[in-house]
Amino acid sequence: MSFATYYMHLIFGRIPSLISSDLIIYILPALTISILFFSLKIMFFKAPKLRKVK
Repeated sequence: MSFATYYMHLIFGRIPSLISSDLIIYILPALTISILFFSLKIMFFKAPKLRKVK
């Protein structure tokens, strides 16, 4: 078992059973895709303008 899997078991083991395990399967990829989207948006569309070297 990797460290990431171990810590995910610790984190999600403490979440009450109100959230089913099937819901986590949909939340984690959506969270990952949204983080990637916002980071790419910041890198390419809101990047600071660089000055030209003389």
